[in-house]
Formats: sequence, structure tokens, C-alpha cells
Amino acid sequence: MDSVKIVFDGDCFFCKNFVALSKLKSQIRVELVDLRQHESAMLELLEQGIDINASFVVEIDREYLFKNIAMAFLLKQMGYSRVAWLFETKIFGAALYDTLVLLRRLYLFATGKTPFRDYQ
Repeated sequence: MDSVKIVFDGDCFFCKNFVALSKLKSQIRVELVDLRQHESAMLELLEQGIDINASFVVEIDREYLFKNIAMAFLLKQMGYSRVAWLFETKIFGAALYDTLVLLRRLYLFATGKTPFRDYQ
């Protein structure tokens, strides 16, 4: 694995800053793809049945990581193994990630931004 691609919502303040930090701190090459600016990438994920409102996507060697697993992977790449462990646990990690998704939705609502489902 020489590089990863992170596909995210560029309108989400938290998502945008987390993936930018991931790129800065990662030991491998990171390509960032903002779905708001790359409609073809958004449509490709939607065609595969991926819920882009519920997760950012990490692509490694043509395999996709989602939700808490993607978060744990990026945290490990950034050197935060202890925090990554929280996201790796099956029940707690999923609940923790779902809380972040809820915060994203609240942020989008509060700032008048449109979730992706309105584009479909």
C-alpha cells in the first residue's frame, strides 16, 4: 500500500479538516476527493449502493473502508493508535462513529448546507 484515496463531503467543516489533517500526518500518500466538487466520484459511489451521507470512504488498493473502520484506519496512519482502538471495537466504535455522523448532519442543517440525499 503506497497510497490511499479519501472521499469526503467538502461542505462538512469537521470532515474537511479531519481529512486534511490525515493527509498532513499520514506516512503514505493521501489523495483527497471532495464529493461536492467531483460529481462523477459521487455518482460512482451511489451506483455501488454506498450511503455517502453515513460515511466518508477510504479506498486502498481498490478496496473500500467505511464508517468506524475507515476512521480507525486513518487514525492509525496518523499515529493515534489508542484512539483508533475505540473506533475498532464493534459496538462502541459503530456508536461513536454514528454520533459523529449525527454531528455532521446537525452542522449541515445549522449552516444551511444540503445533505447528499437531496442530490439523488
